[in-house]
Amino acid sequence: MDLQKHMVDEQSPLAQHAGFAEMVKKTSLIQRVRKVMDAARAAGMPVITVKVDFSAGHFPRYPTRGEFCKIISAENDAGQVLRPGVWGYDTVEEVAPLEGEPVVLKRHMSVFAGSNLDEVLRAHGITDIALTGVATSYVITATNWSALNYGYSCIVIEDCCTTHNDESQAAAINTLRAIADICTAEEFIQAIQ
Repeated sequence: MDLQKHMVDEQSPLAQHAGFAEMVKKTSLIQRVRKVMDAARAAGMPVITVKVDFSAGHFPRYPTRGEFCKIISAENDAGQVLRPGVWGYDTVEEVAPLEGEPVVLKRHMSVFAGSNLDEVLRAHGITDIALTGVATSYVITATNWSALNYGYSCIVIEDCCTTHNDESQAAAINTLRAIADICTAEEFIQAIQ
């Protein structure tokens, strides 16, 4: 989820400010997510890419309270980010979807909010979802809570997601233990082979 250049690339002011770029690099996140994606594809599992999309007109307004929301809202209102054709919109090449794989566009923290994720999951007969991406304390947590409301069980691959810093990552994972199974990339890959 949200492995777009604007969210993870060292050239992105948001990724730098939030600490995402540093943590993605420090943890080799992109390479590890790619390894999980390749294993899932080899096992015949659907791989769904999630992208933040601020294209005009098809989503409700973005919230403006809270430091992170203020940054995103200001960029969104100025039309500067996370729209097709604007730098940073594209998913990082190493984890880009393959032709024919589903891509879900979202605007808010939970992928379920205002997207067609539920329809895509049901169309594939999916009841359990494995979550990876940026940021654990935002998107991973919000999506996990929403998934419960829709009746999905979640697996959080803890070394395939990251957030601001090590302390925030540990706190988010600790909270998620109550509502998801937590595993490493290697444990996940071994379980699906």
